[in-house]
Amino acid sequence: MPEIDDGARTVGEAIEMARIATEDGIEYMVSTPHMFNGLSHNPQPAEILDRVAALNEAIGSKEGVKILAGNEVHISHDIAEQAEAHRVTTINQRNHMLVEFPQLTVPVGADELFYKLLLQGIHPILVHPERNGQIQSNPSIVANFIERGVLIQITAMSVTGEFGPAAKACADALLRHHCVHFLATDAHRPKSRPPILSRGRDAAAMIVGEEHAAALVETNPRAVINGEVLHAPPPIPFGSSAKSKRSFFARFFHDRQRLTH
Repeated sequence: MPEIDDGARTVGEAIEMARIATEDGIEYMVSTPHMFNGLSHNPQPAEILDRVAALNEAIGSKEGVKILAGNEVHISHDIAEQAEAHRVTTINQRNHMLVEFPQLTVPVGADELFYKLLLQGIHPILVHPERNGQIQSNPSIVANFIERGVLIQITAMSVTGEFGPAAKACADALLRHHCVHFLATDAHRPKSRPPILSRGRDAAAMIVGEEHAAALVETNPRAVINGEVLHAPPPIPFGSSAKSKRSFFARFFHDRQRLTH
């Protein structure tokens, strides 16, 4: 989304990113301006939809990629209230929303905030947890969130090592323990953080296999943009102290997702 936060600076850059994505085999990209983290003016859904329509028109038929609407919402104490007031844009205006943590810590009470979103029928997708300092020290935190109905997206450049060894080690651990549902480019610019997914997919396939890696970039994202139920294996426990069976809380949200679709 050009000229709105730290993404493409111009429409020309956005079109160039669409070209790069098309060459990499990407069919859909979700434009996700930041909300509530100080990097944008917190665009309302109507503005985002207008900007997405204009961007798709500018790209035209020259590239094969289609842009969809969304937000990357910084977690805050009133995130559920903001969602209920329709101040945030869910992915393709369906029932999934990207949520990000601060860089260093996991906010106290995050599980309760996720619970409030789930009660509204909004499925939170926690983005790039492998780049969070506290989660890098204890990746099992992510498995606990998954038990509570949260979905997980990691960045392709983390899996390839381009965000450093700590992010890669954490991403690898999350992949091995089935704690990843989506692999994304988190693209910002044509050169510094380009929309290239294939390298991350190939690196993930070395860890989880071709079929699983393909689900992270094809089957699972398609379910989200269509507003469908995501079927994914439960996490593999971290360490001997982790429970091998899903908790009542996890079974409750799994069954609730089935009922609400």
